[in-house]
Amino acid sequence: MDISTAADRLEQARSTGTGLPLFSREPAGLTTEEAWAIAAEVDRRQRARGRHHTGYKLGWTSAAMRAALGIGSPNFGSLWDDMATDGALDLSRLRHPKAEPEFAFLADRALTGSQLDAAEVQRAGRWAVALEVVDPRWESYDFTWLDNTADGSSAAAYAVGKFVAAQVPPEDLALTMSWSGEQRSGVGRAAMGSPAEAVAHLVRELAGRGARLEAGMVVLTGGVTVPIDLRPGLEVELSSPQLGSCSIRCT
Repeated sequence: MDISTAADRLEQARSTGTGLPLFSREPAGLTTEEAWAIAAEVDRRQRARGRHHTGYKLGWTSAAMRAALGIGSPNFGSLWDDMATDGALDLSRLRHPKAEPEFAFLADRALTGSQLDAAEVQRAGRWAVALEVVDPRWESYDFTWLDNTADGSSAAAYAVGKFVAAQVPPEDLALTMSWSGEQRSGVGRAAMGSPAEAVAHLVRELAGRGARLEAGMVVLTGGVTVPIDLRPGLEVELSSPQLGSCSIRCT
């Protein structure tokens, strides 16, 4: 697959809100190396346009979700300065957005190394709750891990609460997402056993690519419950007894 052409198509889909046929179903197929290369090319273009790289989002850190979808491993994508929202979310530019409740990590110092562990992560930053908005750029939801990786793990937007030092182990952090009289609750251990381990996994992956998690970067550690569909007029609230709250208002 031609990497530049694939990046062109993804960027056009993002800017127009139209769906793409799955890259993995094209005659030439899609390899793991190509999927990561497409995502890297899109990131390179974002930097060239002057966009500020603010962190990363992890996908499929929940073992239960991976098993349900037949996914073998987590992936990740980049966060950019225009993805953070103060709570108001314009859905007009999105195709089929969903919200996932997550724990977010803020790195107070740079983290790097192929042997980094969760204990080191816990000493290096603070935590908050976050509502991540994912918006796959594909025509249908039967995309593969390869398609999702090329698509930057479907990163679209996010709202995050105040970052604080966790007073309990990250795996024991709890949250509840509320909308339209409904609720879903989850705990930190749903993300790779601990959101700190999810961050450590990301740092180890970055080390293999010659990169690191820079001080001040945010990491969204993956949904701890199944996502919900977003629609205009919907308000979603996320709260944690240890970390506070955040919300999204859809317009």
